[in-house]
Amino acid sequence: MNAKIFIGLTFICFNISAQESIDINLNVKHIVGGISELDRSKFITIHNDSKESDWDGDNFTKNLRKDFLEGYDVYLGRDTGGVSWYLNNIQEDPNRVGYADPIDITAQGLEAKNYFAECTWLHDYEKRKDLILATQFSAFWTGASKQPTKLGWKLAGADAAGEFIGRFVKSFHGGNGPNTPTLVEIINEPAYETLGGPSNYTNSIQEIADYHLEAAKAIKFQAPNVKIGGYTAAFPNLDAGNFKRWENRWKLFMDIAGDKMDFWSLHLYDFPSISNGKKILRSGSNMEATLDMIDHYSQLSFGKIKPYVISEFGSQMHDYMSKPWSSYRDWLHIKALNAQLMAFLERPNTIEKVLPFIVAKAEWGYWNNIPYNHRLMRKENEPESYTGKWVYTDMVKFYQLWKNVKGTRVDTKSSNLDIQVDAYINENKVYVIINNLNFSETLIQPNIVDFNGAVATKVLKKHLTLIKDKVILEEEALSGTGFEILLGAESTIVLEYTFDKPIEINETSNETKYFANTYYKPINAEKINTFTIDAVEKKEFGEAILRLGLGRDHGKSLQPKLKVNKKDIKLPKNWRGYNQADRDRFFGVLEIPVPYDVLQGSNEILVEFPDSGGHISSMSLQVFNFSKNIRTHKEVESH
Repeated sequence: MNAKIFIGLTFICFNISAQESIDINLNVKHIVGGISELDRSKFITIHNDSKESDWDGDNFTKNLRKDFLEGYDVYLGRDTGGVSWYLNNIQEDPNRVGYADPIDITAQGLEAKNYFAECTWLHDYEKRKDLILATQFSAFWTGASKQPTKLGWKLAGADAAGEFIGRFVKSFHGGNGPNTPTLVEIINEPAYETLGGPSNYTNSIQEIADYHLEAAKAIKFQAPNVKIGGYTAAFPNLDAGNFKRWENRWKLFMDIAGDKMDFWSLHLYDFPSISNGKKILRSGSNMEATLDMIDHYSQLSFGKIKPYVISEFGSQMHDYMSKPWSSYRDWLHIKALNAQLMAFLERPNTIEKVLPFIVAKAEWGYWNNIPYNHRLMRKENEPESYTGKWVYTDMVKFYQLWKNVKGTRVDTKSSNLDIQVDAYINENKVYVIINNLNFSETLIQPNIVDFNGAVATKVLKKHLTLIKDKVILEEEALSGTGFEILLGAESTIVLEYTFDKPIEINETSNETKYFANTYYKPINAEKINTFTIDAVEKKEFGEAILRLGLGRDHGKSLQPKLKVNKKDIKLPKNWRGYNQADRDRFFGVLEIPVPYDVLQGSNEILVEFPDSGGHISSMSLQVFNFSKNIRTHKEVESH
């Protein structure tokens, strides 16, 4: 008989919002698109390059690169300054007006590589680089507001910009130089927008798309092996203006330039405190709806889901932006990083790379006596004075929390969508990550299942939370193998289990997401919208989640009548994250369990709302095919 692991109860006297359970099936590998291993180089990263001078200076440690990158197993990064600096210092081609001189590019590239070769202390960090190269608007944009380089000449157009980027990639990298960038964002935030506002640089996404199309061709001609993406959009509010933002921006960009893009580039930020305390968050259902809508149209347009580079994510701390450094302000960023990272980890097959927007020191952002917000480092005497050695801000606690997490992803299940859970196994170590999207603390019961006789010998709990406006990383060794844990509001716990032998993973949960053959339908009262999802592969055992994306004004129904293959499906009344009350409208994904026996190869979905307004933005089906029935474990003991 297989061994049983019982998870019991430790009594905790707190006022709590709820009690939830999570199941972790240690012997069931969770595979998504053929991927089951955690790639830290994709997910545990920082928005820096190793060459930046920010790593040097009067630091608390002699080698900040080593202490941080190696100490917390962090990967690099993004370069948005180097390519722009060199464009401003390259001569114009004497034979082609508006093009950079290839001879000067080659010469300066050789000089830069030779200098890097002498900087032997940097070489060890090249293995931690899978660099994103991105240009800045200044000097690179070739529209009506184009600006000259510091040498006084202007790029002729997108072809000239793309040619320079391509030549820069191959002339300044490789050989005895730094690693060649693998990802190129053609231009950083060319249509930067405030909430619901217009573009600052250009009101024409057509112009941006045309620029990307022409620049991509020129880059690929010079550097055919790099992956190219765009349009590096900040705050992509697809549902704004009853989805006019989708029609006039992202859809238009994909229609014009999408065929030449290897990936979509986005910046995703929560606004946890804006306009005197309003919460306008992407974490949760809103981010799911954003990614699902782009994915759905990508599938329909290109026959595949193109991957993402999320080159900035986290929070913008508007109400605290012009205030001195504080632990609380760091918290506003950290809690978003964890919530969003948990969502990205669910997409290992469609994420090329994600970067939390944390930069090392950012003294270039010191303005009006206020240091930059998103810093890894601060002066030790802040906030009283901008003096002393450089020490870590509380941002480092994000990396301390995730420091050891690695291995093979295994099956997990949460009783509540607001409790995100993920788990990885590395030999005899099990890492269970639990994140709370609730605004109140929650009591969690972890149920561990293992059919191969392994016994937990110790458990380390790391709890990243906020206590009295201070970011705290609590570490506690838990006694025994039975416990419940209190998870703080918007907080994250990593449980590190050590077992007496390596965990044998001998079953599988193979996840596939299927999209309907139509998308983006207006909602009219009592009118049935019909979707068809074909070519679904179904095994003997499994689960299915229907993902209904929608954007509606507040007060409109989020509880349509739903049929799958003529069977009525009950909708849950919960979704990931909060109610979006401070947003102009609700835009999110409803995640709806569908009985597995209802599924067919071709599936008809009927959706009927009682009232008019808004749109169904996407429709997809997550299917989990199991190698055996993993949801009827007698070994799991619940309380």
